[in-house]
Amino acid sequence: PLIFCLNKTSASTTTPPPLYHPPFLHNQPDIMSSQFVIVPSPKKAPVFFISHGGPNLLEDNEKPGKFYEWLGKKIREEIKPKAIVIFSAHWQGTANKVYVETSEKPKLIYDFGGFPQHYYTQEWDHKGSPELATRVVDMLKKAGIEAEGQKRGIDHGAWVPLKRAMNSNPDIPVVQVSQFYSESMEAHVELGAALAPLRNENILIIGSGAAVHNLREFFSTMNKPTPSYVTQFDKDMTRMVTKHVGADRIAALNTLKNHASLRKCHPTIEHLVPLHIAAGAAGEDRANKELDSNTGTLGWGSFSFGFNKV
Repeated sequence: PLIFCLNKTSASTTTPPPLYHPPFLHNQPDIMSSQFVIVPSPKKAPVFFISHGGPNLLEDNEKPGKFYEWLGKKIREEIKPKAIVIFSAHWQGTANKVYVETSEKPKLIYDFGGFPQHYYTQEWDHKGSPELATRVVDMLKKAGIEAEGQKRGIDHGAWVPLKRAMNSNPDIPVVQVSQFYSESMEAHVELGAALAPLRNENILIIGSGAAVHNLREFFSTMNKPTPSYVTQFDKDMTRMVTKHVGADRIAALNTLKNHASLRKCHPTIEHLVPLHIAAGAAGEDRANKELDSNTGTLGWGSFSFGFNKV
C-alpha cells in the first residue's frame, strides 16, 4: 500500500490551535490523531488462459460449463476487475500489427457454423471502453508493437466464454485485442508483456484459445478414449506452465514449437498462442491449472496466473 506521512508542525512556544473537524466528522474517531494515513494500492489482477469451445458452451453443464460458472463467480465476487482485456484465437491482425476493438458497445460476431439456429440470435448485455482501448493502442505502440483501433465487434472466442461465466455483464468493460497473423510464439509473449502493467490497475487479462484444438480429427475421436498424443501434449504443456515462472516458463513454452505432437494437437497454432500471451502478461506469477478436461482432440485445459484463491 501507499503510505502518506502527515508531518507534524515544528515546535512552537504558542499552544497550537485545536484540530478542525468538518461537520461530517463530528462524533467520529479522531482520524487526524495518527501520524500516518494508509491509502491502499489497487489490487493486482490475475491473468487467465481459457479454452473457449463453441457456442454450445452456453448450455454446457459438464466440467467446462462448471468451470465457467466458477470463473464468473470469482470475477464478480473476488477479482472485481476494473475492466477485462481479452485476446481471442479468432481475431488475427497482420504479421506485424494487432488491432484493438474501440466500440462503446461492440456487436457480437457469430463466427461459427453448423450449430442450431438459436445460437445465432444470442444476445449479451455488455459494454466496451473506447478510453481503455485507446490506452491499449498507445501502450502497444510504446512497446514497439504496431497497433490500430477498429470497430469490429467481439467474436465467439471472447463473448461466448464470458457470457457463460457472467450471463449479464453491464458493469465491467470488455476490450478485445487481436493476435498477430503469425506463428511466432515469441511475438505473442511480447504482446502480453506489453500490457502487463494494466494488471496493477486491477484490469483482468485473458487469453482465450484451446489447450488442444484439432477439429479435423475431432468427430472421429469424440466418442473414443482421448488419443495418447493429446494426453501427452497436455501433460507437457501443463508442466511447463505450472512448474516454472518468468523467463524459465517462457523458454519452456517456446519449445512447444518443436513438440513431437504439436501439429497433431494444433494443425495451426492460433488457439495455442493465447497461452503465450497470458504467460507474457503473467511475468513471475505462479500458475495453477483450473480446468483439466479433454474431449477427443479438443483440450479444455485452463490456467490462472497470480490468482490467490480464497
